[in-house]
Amino acid sequence: MRCPKIIVTGPTANGRVDECRKFPLVIGRATSSDIIVSDERASRSHARIEALPDGSYQLVDLGSRNGTLLNDALVAKAARLKDGDAIVIGSHRLVFQLPPQGVDVSYDDKPLSGTVRFQKAAELLALGRSGDVTGKPSSSMRAVKPPSPQGVAISAEQLHLLEKRSQILSLFYDFNKRVAREFDIAAIYAEVARQVFEISNAGRVLIGKLGADGLPKIEWVAYRDDIMRATYAAIPISRTVIRKVMQERVSLLSRDMSNVAGTAILGVQSLMCAPMLGQEETPLGVIYADSLHLDGFAEDDVDYLTGLASTVALTLESLMAHERLLHEAEARTAYRRFLPPHVVDQIMEDPDSLQLGGVNQVVTTMFADIRGFTTLSERKSPQEIVAILNNYFERAATAIFRHGGSLDKFIGDGIMALFGAPQPSDRDPVNAVQAAIALQDVIQQVNADLRGQGADLQLSIGIGINTGEVTAGYIGSKLRTDYTVIGDAVNLAARLESNAKPGQVLAGETTIDCLRDLMNSNFEFSEGEREFAFVPLGGLKVKGKLNEVNVYRILWGEELASAVTSAAAELQPTLFRSAASSSSFFESQTIARPQLDWMTVRRDPRRKLVIPVTVAGKDLDGSAFEQETETVDVSPSGACLRLAQPVAIPSPLSVSVPAYNWRGEAIVRSIVRDHHGYLTGIEIIGQGPNW
Repeated sequence: MRCPKIIVTGPTANGRVDECRKFPLVIGRATSSDIIVSDERASRSHARIEALPDGSYQLVDLGSRNGTLLNDALVAKAARLKDGDAIVIGSHRLVFQLPPQGVDVSYDDKPLSGTVRFQKAAELLALGRSGDVTGKPSSSMRAVKPPSPQGVAISAEQLHLLEKRSQILSLFYDFNKRVAREFDIAAIYAEVARQVFEISNAGRVLIGKLGADGLPKIEWVAYRDDIMRATYAAIPISRTVIRKVMQERVSLLSRDMSNVAGTAILGVQSLMCAPMLGQEETPLGVIYADSLHLDGFAEDDVDYLTGLASTVALTLESLMAHERLLHEAEARTAYRRFLPPHVVDQIMEDPDSLQLGGVNQVVTTMFADIRGFTTLSERKSPQEIVAILNNYFERAATAIFRHGGSLDKFIGDGIMALFGAPQPSDRDPVNAVQAAIALQDVIQQVNADLRGQGADLQLSIGIGINTGEVTAGYIGSKLRTDYTVIGDAVNLAARLESNAKPGQVLAGETTIDCLRDLMNSNFEFSEGEREFAFVPLGGLKVKGKLNEVNVYRILWGEELASAVTSAAAELQPTLFRSAASSSSFFESQTIARPQLDWMTVRRDPRRKLVIPVTVAGKDLDGSAFEQETETVDVSPSGACLRLAQPVAIPSPLSVSVPAYNWRGEAIVRSIVRDHHGYLTGIEIIGQGPNW
C-alpha cells in the first residue's frame, strides 16, 4: 500500500522526504515526533495529521506556541488536506503529497479463441535438461505462438546450441534465485563455484576482487572434492592470464596450456578466466577455473562463465552499494550527534574534508552552564531533573546547530560547543555569540514552560566564549573515541564561563579582536541574527594564567537598548552591526519586550517605517475588533504597531497592508503601554510584505 509523503524544506532540511506510514502522525521538535522539525519556533508536539474514515486526511494544530499555517492561512481548527498543500511551521515548509492513483483501465472478459500454448518459466528453463525443444502444449502461464503446420527442421548442431543455451538460462535463473536476498559474500562465492563445477570439468575455482595494485586479490577458492584439494595443494595460478583478462577485459579459454606462451603450469592442462565487469565496464575482479584434463573446457563453458561473471559483478555492485548505504547511515547518525546538518551533508559528500587524527586550527569554543543546579537537584526528583534537562538540551542543540556550531558534549548540566571544527569559517566568532544569545533565549523558554506547569523555578545560565588555536580531532582509546578539541584557548573559555554571572555572556580578547576584524569588512547579518555590543570589563585573574586576561561582556536585546541610550557612558559599548545597517538605527528604537516573551522574537534588522495597516483580532475580553493604525518600525519578519486596546500574548492577528497589496497572519509577541496606546510587537507568519 502506497503512503502519503511529506517533503520538508527549511534551514535544517533540504527536500527531505518523510513517508506517512502510520496515523495519527505527530509533527514537532521532539525527537519522539513522527516527523521531526528542528526549528526553534516549533513546539515539541506542534501539529498532527489524522486519517479519516473516508480515506482523506486532516491537519490539526496541537495548541502550538507559534501557530501552524496551511496554504498561508493560520490553522484554527481541523483542516482537510489535499495533494500539494503547504504546511508552514516556523522557518520550515512541509508539502503534503498523496500517493498516485491507480491507472483506470477497462477489461474484456471474452473467452480465449484460437490455438494458444501456455508455458511456465520453470518448465521453459527445464527444456534444456530434458532435451524437449519441440514446445509441447501445457497448462501453464505463458502463451506463445504455435509452430507452423509444416514444422521446422532442426539440425543436430542447432539442437545442441538450443539445449546449451536453455541450460545456461536455467543456471542463471537458479543462481539469481539463490543469491537475490543474499548479503553474505561467502555464500555468493560458494554458489558461483557450485555452478562452475556443474557446467564444466573444473577441478578448482578461484574468485578475486580488484585490489589497490590493479590486480585481483584472491578471496575464495573451492575444489571439486577432497582428492582435487590434495592434488592442487602445490599448483599455483597463472598471474599472466589474470593480468591479461583484467587489462583487456576479455574472457580467456585455454584448452591446452602448452599453447599459451608464459602460462604453462605444472599439472594444469586447461583453464578459463572471465572478468567481472560492472555496469560501467569497471573491472571488479575475475572468476578463474582450471582443470587437470586436456580439453577440460569447451567454448560453451567460457561463454557461460562470461555471463556468470557479469551477473556476479552486478550482484557485487548491489552488495557494495548496500554496504555503502549502511555505512553512510551509521556515519550520518554518528555525525549528527555533534554536527549541524549542513556540515554532515558536506562531510558525506566529501569525506576528505574532515581530517581525522588531530589538526591544529583556530576554533571558537563556547561553554554554557546552568547556575544553581545543585540547589535545583535538591528540590526536584531525578525524573523531574532529567525532564527539565532534556527540554533544555533539545532546544539548546537546535540553537547551536542553527548558528553553524558543533555540539561537542554535554557535561552534567553544561554544554560545550565548537564553532570552526571540523569546518572553519570567518564567521565562527559571530556565530558563537549568536548561539550564546539564542541559548539565553532558550533558558527563558524553558522557564516559561516551567511556569506553565506550575513550577516555582527560575533557571539561568552563564556562558563563556573564547577563540584561539586548538588541536581538533578524534581523541580517546581503541574502545571509544570522540571528536573534540584541546588546548589553552579551550581552557580559557571554560574559565570565562565559570566567572559569568547568571544571564551573562563573557568573551575573551581574541574573540573580540576577530569581531572587530569582521566589523571592518563587508560583514552582513544572516536572517534571524541579532545586533549586539561588547563592553570591556577589564582584567580578570583566572586559574591557570599568570597574568590577568582581558574580558568583555556581550550585550543584546533590552540590555543593549538601555546601554546605547543611557546617559552613563562608563560602559563604553561597541555596537557590532551589519554593514547594511543604518548608522542611526539601534534596537532600542523598537519596543521593549516583556521578560516573558521578548526572547522568542526573531531579531531581523529593523528600520523606521510609518505606513497604514489594518489589524483584526480579539482583545483581552475575547471581543473581536478591527482597527486602522500604522507601523512604528518594521523588519522582514515582523513589525511594531500601535493599538488602541491590549491583546493576549501570544494571540493571532489578521494584518492587511494596502500599500503593498499584502494580507496575512501574525502572532503578538509583546505589548508596552505608552501615552498614545499600546505598542504591539508582532511576528509575521510565512512570507511578509517586501517592505
